[in-house]
Amino acid sequence: MNENANKLRTCLGAMLEVARPGQWVKNLLVLAGLFFALADKFQRFSVAESLLRTLLAVALFCAISGAVYIMNDLHDAEADRSHPAKRNRPVASGRLPGRVAVAEYFALLVSAMGLSLFLGPRFALCLAGYFLMQTAYTYWLKDVVLVDVFIVAIGFVVRVYVGTLAAGVKASSWLLLCTFMAALFLILCKRHDEKVTLGDAAATHRKVLAAYAPALLEHLIAIAAACTILCYALYTLAPATVAKFGTERLVATVPFVVFGIFRYMFLAFCRGQGGRPERTLVRDIPLVLDMALYAVACVVVMLLAR
Repeated sequence: MNENANKLRTCLGAMLEVARPGQWVKNLLVLAGLFFALADKFQRFSVAESLLRTLLAVALFCAISGAVYIMNDLHDAEADRSHPAKRNRPVASGRLPGRVAVAEYFALLVSAMGLSLFLGPRFALCLAGYFLMQTAYTYWLKDVVLVDVFIVAIGFVVRVYVGTLAAGVKASSWLLLCTFMAALFLILCKRHDEKVTLGDAAATHRKVLAAYAPALLEHLIAIAAACTILCYALYTLAPATVAKFGTERLVATVPFVVFGIFRYMFLAFCRGQGGRPERTLVRDIPLVLDMALYAVACVVVMLLAR
């Protein structure tokens, strides 16, 4: 009896692990559109209803991303078994039987797509499009140089866009552009960390890394960082932004964005912490404080504009 209970606990733990809940923090971006729409003088919506719908969208993205991670682990299981770290993944290690992983994959996929219809056909189509894009990435596009990082960055933009669909607010082109550039910056830092840390073995970890040179990645990171800062600064001063928020004071939040970019570059290049952005962004105290102060500054600016 105890042996069966232990096997069940091990299997349930592996089922949760294979869906990579540590990565779900990325899905909080779904809330971004609603946050910036709160002070928009030209949009009228029920905050409570929009928040509930957006939280459902976050949950659905966690489910669909979990299905994508399971698909990825099933596809790479054989290769993962020869990798020093990846061989410990639930499917590759055998802790999660393949048939159970397949069942969990379909359960998450079907439930996410079914429930997405409650948020409207456009939301459901976007979620399906995201899944198809991630499927293409898993089986092909992740091995195509530059396309691999663009696909991941677009995935973050989709998160923000579907959040606006769920909330029933208008998507800001500036917000989508800033999201794309910031995501591209983080992904390039991750590729650089993998390339430098793994050295000659980088291609065994990710095939596309064989095509990247550290110097190229460093130049691309600098460009992405500059574009992120520039896009955000222009967004705060754009006539449409000033009209929506009723103030030019949003420009006061630019220093927080600049510090955040600089701090992350410091961590990536000087501390070797660019490989796990989902961990670095929530564990580095100066970064966490910077993001918290940025959020407070945004709220203060919005309140003063009323």
